[in-house]
Amino acid sequence: MKKFLLAFCSFICLIVNAQLDSEHWFAPMSASSLQGNAQPRCYLYLSTNETTPIPVQVFNNNTVFANVQVSKNNPVELTIPSNYMIASTPNNLFTQNTMGLHVKGPKKFYANFRFSVPQQAEFITSKGMAGVGKTFFIGTAPTTSPKEYVNSTVGVTATEDNTTVTVSGYNPSIVFADGSVMATRTFTLAKGKSYILDVNSDMGGVANRRGLLGAKLVADKPVSVTNGNFNGLYTEQNSTNVDILMDQSVPIERLGKDFVMVKGNGPNSVGMEKAMIIATENGTTLTVNGVPIGGTPLNAGDYRMIEGNKYINKGNGNYNMSISSNKNVYVYQLLAGASGNTVYQTGGMNFIPPLSCFLPKEINEIGHIDKIGNDTYNTKLNIITQAGATVTVNGTPVTGFVTVDGNPNWVTYSKTNNITGNITVTSTKPVTAGIAAGNGAVGYGGYFAGFSSIPVITKTGDCYNGVLLEVDPGHDGYQWYLNGNLIPGETNPTINPDSHGSGIYTCYITKNNCESRFTAEYDHTKCPPITTTTYDIGSCNTKVINPVFTNSTQPPVPANTSIIVQPTNGAVSINPTTGQIIYTPNAGITADITDTFTYYIQGNGNPAAFEYFKIIVNTHVLQTTNDVMFSCSDINGNGTFNLKSANVAPDPTSTVDYFTNANLTGQITSPTTYSGPAGTIYVKVTSIYGCSQTATITLNTYPTPNINTGNYNANICDEDLDGVVNINFNNVTPQIVTNSANFTVRYYLSQADANAGNGSNLPPNWSYTTNTTVYVRVTPNVGDCPPALGQINFTIGNKIPLFTNNAKTDVCDNDINGSEPVNLNDYKGLFTTDPAVILSFHTTQANAQTGINPIAASQIITAAGGTFYVRFQSTTGCPNTAVLTINLKTPKKSGKLKDLIICSDEKILLDAGPGFSSYLWSNGATTQTIIASAGDYYVDLGFNGCVYRQHVNVATAQAPAISRIEVTGTTATVYVTGGTPPYRYSLNGFDYQSSNIFTGLSRGIHTVYVLGSDGCRHVSKEFLVINLINTITPNGDGINDVLNYSELKIKQNVVIEVADRYGASVYKSTDKNYIWDGKSNGRSLPTGTYWYVIRWTEPDSQLQVSYSGWLLIKNRE
Repeated sequence: MKKFLLAFCSFICLIVNAQLDSEHWFAPMSASSLQGNAQPRCYLYLSTNETTPIPVQVFNNNTVFANVQVSKNNPVELTIPSNYMIASTPNNLFTQNTMGLHVKGPKKFYANFRFSVPQQAEFITSKGMAGVGKTFFIGTAPTTSPKEYVNSTVGVTATEDNTTVTVSGYNPSIVFADGSVMATRTFTLAKGKSYILDVNSDMGGVANRRGLLGAKLVADKPVSVTNGNFNGLYTEQNSTNVDILMDQSVPIERLGKDFVMVKGNGPNSVGMEKAMIIATENGTTLTVNGVPIGGTPLNAGDYRMIEGNKYINKGNGNYNMSISSNKNVYVYQLLAGASGNTVYQTGGMNFIPPLSCFLPKEINEIGHIDKIGNDTYNTKLNIITQAGATVTVNGTPVTGFVTVDGNPNWVTYSKTNNITGNITVTSTKPVTAGIAAGNGAVGYGGYFAGFSSIPVITKTGDCYNGVLLEVDPGHDGYQWYLNGNLIPGETNPTINPDSHGSGIYTCYITKNNCESRFTAEYDHTKCPPITTTTYDIGSCNTKVINPVFTNSTQPPVPANTSIIVQPTNGAVSINPTTGQIIYTPNAGITADITDTFTYYIQGNGNPAAFEYFKIIVNTHVLQTTNDVMFSCSDINGNGTFNLKSANVAPDPTSTVDYFTNANLTGQITSPTTYSGPAGTIYVKVTSIYGCSQTATITLNTYPTPNINTGNYNANICDEDLDGVVNINFNNVTPQIVTNSANFTVRYYLSQADANAGNGSNLPPNWSYTTNTTVYVRVTPNVGDCPPALGQINFTIGNKIPLFTNNAKTDVCDNDINGSEPVNLNDYKGLFTTDPAVILSFHTTQANAQTGINPIAASQIITAAGGTFYVRFQSTTGCPNTAVLTINLKTPKKSGKLKDLIICSDEKILLDAGPGFSSYLWSNGATTQTIIASAGDYYVDLGFNGCVYRQHVNVATAQAPAISRIEVTGTTATVYVTGGTPPYRYSLNGFDYQSSNIFTGLSRGIHTVYVLGSDGCRHVSKEFLVINLINTITPNGDGINDVLNYSELKIKQNVVIEVADRYGASVYKSTDKNYIWDGKSNGRSLPTGTYWYVIRWTEPDSQLQVSYSGWLLIKNRE
């Protein structure tokens, strides 16, 4: 039973602190309006004034969600899953759920929960254990315009098991979100579990608009309460825009009677800036700004709204309001986080702390004051402090305080500049502070201190690390009492109670200009003695402890054995059957470490014996190191090693075994004289605790110096032909010494110097002009293996043999243009016929010798000729050079031989002319002339030792072509193309004229003949001079009996049509029949005048021609 008494005392002393506290609880809320929408973004902000980091644990559902470290200037922003705090689906409402947060640490810190959804946000400041209690009145804003997405909600989280909660005092006609109607709601919760109530404003009529405002919540054990609206709509001037209104409540014993509020960021005329007061006792009266508020006194659970016009304008944008009551009340501030067009969208709700001279003198510190996640908001800091105080923010004095009507002992400040990051507010007198923040459609607010004005005793530490009782520092005097008796010398804010024993502790606190008072009593039981035992184990071991009393013969009861203080570097468990305690070190530790834990056992007697044990576990981690060993290799490449000299086990108590393989099966029985090749030896190192590790020894053998000068070809070419051969020994060494990087190789001109290995060695770059012997010494870089010696006989290699070193030749100017292209490679045969020799060409002898600046083999030889310097190289001989001179010879062409034109049946004499040494025609003739018909010919003309090929063409004359003939009346114009102009023209093929125009032609068909100037062959073409007939007499006398246009047969698309005077057709020609006898359908037509149309297409020009007129037909009467 004593164990549980200690736990009870630890709890009682924690419940009376303000927001700067070592333990915080956050109850969840309902956000049914979020169903189907984006999930909220939720964050927990932690900060402290402690300069040494303190560990903080964050629990959900009694399970650690996160472990963090927090210290001064290093606040924590922790992302919280939204379903830990915000219920957006009905299944978490009206039932015990696993939501809510529990945050605790060994020292005091601030905690606040911030969350946002698109265009909405809120800020819940934890009141610490001052926010945990048994009796609350609910604070939610009344709804002025019911909406399905506007509600009032209450979340409750239990701090102990079997907690029964009853909610009553609301309008019994309220319809809850689950459709139920009941005058009271009672539920039972386990520790760390939560329950959420939700009332939608658009259900149940007028009662649902007020919702749960003023309802009474009573628990039989301490609980944490979150209340508000998600969303809220509380102004008469707006019926559409909403925002989240939410804060943590405090139990009624934390309330007060005097309050000061500083207006938010909205105008005081738009209904967004208000005070909401909730009475906790009957007969409550109110005073605002020193003026009593009329009307009926409030009863417990009643509320009153104080409109924004009660804020007093103090100038420079400062507005404040004082509120006083005759009995304890809740005061909530409803505010706008922003002004302008979005003022109705930026509502926020703050719980206002009551004024007290026992308020702290600093708020140190609030982290990331203007942030919610990645978003930052314009933030106004409102400070309330006693008159006459000096105030600083982050060490900078704050000026511009304004007085408070109705409460002259207090003043307010409003600061908007540079309210960002981490904020510390200090005052020389009691102080509290809050914010009003928002941007766009987001608004929120919160206060950070002042939630417990009654001095209380807090217990820190524990029986195993030392216990302290403490009260808040910053007061003017302290005196501790035990069982009502003054404890001499104990005049500090803290006391070690175990130094004085068990009993009732109180502290008398003096605060100048305020009052002096005793704290509530604190019943302390002195910690029992603790038996300490130390164990040493290996990191691979577990330690099994069989608990036994040191002060009793009672056997321990396994079910009552418990771990009081958990280890930090391992895990401990209890066998529920035997009560054995099993400790296992954390996996992966790399160094020796000491761990401690404390356990409790309880016997089966009456009264039951109990005892605490502190266990110290020294965990030893087996350390191993890998090593490297070296030895000269023998002829087989093996070295001899003393493996025991390798440093693989720093602990001399370890046992060491050596193996040739990684699976540790090939054990080495003689480790001090082990002979083997380079490689890896595996070492099993075992500690005195039985833990084993495998280390490795890397065996390296020193290579024995070696040399093979036969690998190097010392017959070396004089590449630049200057009589000097240059040697770089750095290039020689890898060829004659295997793995030369392992050795030092020196070259000498005497055997004695090489044997001695003295400093007379040759430099890396050396040259010789005659055959020379060089002596080589090879020594190891590491180890003491003997040197290797050798010699190299350097000789100068033979040049490539050439037929001559100076060759001259000629080249013909084949196209007689003054130059001729050549490929210099074509002249290789003048010097050598060795196919392995390759040539390069240069403009100077020096370049040829050194092989630089080669020119292309393709060159142009001009009349001046060309001189070229040739370098010869091959893989079988040394370079050589020669000179090549090329002269240009010019042939001659025939001036007599010209292209000719002949008639198609003619032949002609082709004459190349005299003056050539030879002729060779394309037909094989070797004479000066040949007889040729039409075609292409060439003749190779020999002259000056060259042959020039000259081409000649004998072409057949082309016949002219008559393109068209234009006839106008009796005149014809003939147009001709092609052939050989000028042309001659004739109408009979004999008599020709130069003019292409013929006049005075008779009617009918004519033929024109055209002859080119070459006289070879004429061309001809028919044309027509039409005879238009106006009269026919079809009387059979053979004169004008028919209409005859047969000459039109040489035209295209001919149509002849005759009609009577009424337009009826009497004749239409058929294909190629252009003669009409004056009859229609075989019958003679009567004498009269008829009309005709003649149309055709000219074959040459495709011109459309048409004639029309009258025709007289005269028949015999």
